[in-house]
Amino acid sequence: MSHTPLKVFALLFGMCCLATAAFSQTAEQPKPLPGPKPEHFSAVASLPRAKTATAWVDVRVSRYSSNSKTQEMANALVAGGQDELVKALEKAKTVGHISLSGRVGAFDLKLVRSRKTPTGRRIIGVSDRPIAFLEAYAGSRSSDYQVGILVIDLKLNKNGKEVGEGMLIYASKVKIENGKIDIEYVGMEPIRLANVRKN
Repeated sequence: MSHTPLKVFALLFGMCCLATAAFSQTAEQPKPLPGPKPEHFSAVASLPRAKTATAWVDVRVSRYSSNSKTQEMANALVAGGQDELVKALEKAKTVGHISLSGRVGAFDLKLVRSRKTPTGRRIIGVSDRPIAFLEAYAGSRSSDYQVGILVIDLKLNKNGKEVGEGMLIYASKVKIENGKIDIEYVGMEPIRLANVRKN
């Protein structure tokens, strides 16, 4: 079991407003980037300790989550910890999907946000109970690790196409300690995503 460093806490959930809005209900919330059309991304995943070192990743976003939906998730996390967050995610409609080539496991995204960055934009996705993915990928199961997290950083290349990199935590445990969001993941380091491209 491992813990992500503090800077990654802010990266993952701060952009989802779970780290800021949850503790400041009156703060003005940034508007998500418009996403009227579904988006499709592909990437190459590095799979540590796997027989096959790499795999293609397919990420599909049907729509981005609103501020109100994100705030609802934040409230659930603050009120009841990971259990309540997972319940809220389970009730939410699917807004995206992740799968790996040659792997049985896949999981649906229930919260997806897109934010501008100095060089482009960052996409954050959150999934509830990606247990099937965990079992297929790592051959193990832990009921404590019920949240999957996707991060993609994009920028425009010389041809005006969005490209970038990212990471995937396929099974994590989320909790609040001393006013900070702590993300603990099981098994191995987050899966690194390279050659991310918008299709």
